[in-house]
Amino acid sequence: MDIDFPFVRCFPKHNRRTNRTARSVYYLANYAGDIEKVAFSLLADDNTVVYKACADFREKYGYIFPIGSTRVWNSEEAMLTYADKMIWFSFLFRSRENEGPRWFTKDITTDSWRNYTFLPDWDERFGNESKSSLWILLRNQGKIWPIHVIHNQFGEGWADIWDSHKLRRGFKLVFGCECSWIFDVVVLMINLEPLYYNWSTTTHEFQEASLMPFVIDDLGTPRHLRTSCFPSTMSTKEHIMQFGYNCGSGKCIFKVFGKCFRDFCHDGRVDEVFIQMRNKRWAIPRINNRIDHASLALFFNALNLQPLDFLLVTAFDATDVNVIVFTADGIERVYPWT
Repeated sequence: MDIDFPFVRCFPKHNRRTNRTARSVYYLANYAGDIEKVAFSLLADDNTVVYKACADFREKYGYIFPIGSTRVWNSEEAMLTYADKMIWFSFLFRSRENEGPRWFTKDITTDSWRNYTFLPDWDERFGNESKSSLWILLRNQGKIWPIHVIHNQFGEGWADIWDSHKLRRGFKLVFGCECSWIFDVVVLMINLEPLYYNWSTTTHEFQEASLMPFVIDDLGTPRHLRTSCFPSTMSTKEHIMQFGYNCGSGKCIFKVFGKCFRDFCHDGRVDEVFIQMRNKRWAIPRINNRIDHASLALFFNALNLQPLDFLLVTAFDATDVNVIVFTADGIERVYPWT
């Protein structure tokens, strides 16, 4: 198998025989159509079913992927989690640092998005002008979904994203691209609060493999790699506050940020938060249980916000509050200090 084509799905082939030969064989398929045996199920002596990793797969890919020491699982779910890791590592192995915009947003404007999602400027943003068909990987915390992109439309796999995330009209999706083909996804509800899922509180399965270098100073970093916040911060840390703000909503930005930061300070028992946008930092104090208006004004003035801008705020603690500003066309705005 050519590792230039990452794995995109795991599927079983069932055996009708009832003896102790393999009841089901599980395959990983790459997006070129090649398949590899990854595991099989067996009837154990106590009449329970166990799942064993294929030795040939471990031998073939053990020098490429961190296969791990587990060879037998007691549930299909555990075995499929292992298969998901192999999908993740196959994408990671072939990915490189993304050379296009790292952040973009999409509004769900109609429920027909479940059937397809049209991305009119996908080619321009991510350099796929020569590819009418490719697979990408969307990640939300510790789960992944391979998605087939055909002529700028999300195809196979997108319906699974829609159903598992309970998406609907009025939601906003934020995509962060740190590696080519791999995207972190944040789902915001109509009120621009994040929607949490049952896997959001579990251990991040892929954290150890997803850490990317974070540039903390401006030493000639190419412009196409500059951003105020790398996407990996969304998936490798436990954030304790997240919200969005639409500049065209008619809501007062001082009231929205003031209330969120005030509650954040109260819950964290601190009197000051620090907003970090890569090489620039703003201190926002709380005075008499109110967020200082003048400090917020300095921050907003520096951003030079426009009526159709959108802001995503993520806080990990009082000293690490990240803000990303998106323009009307959904692309992150790059500032001189980034």
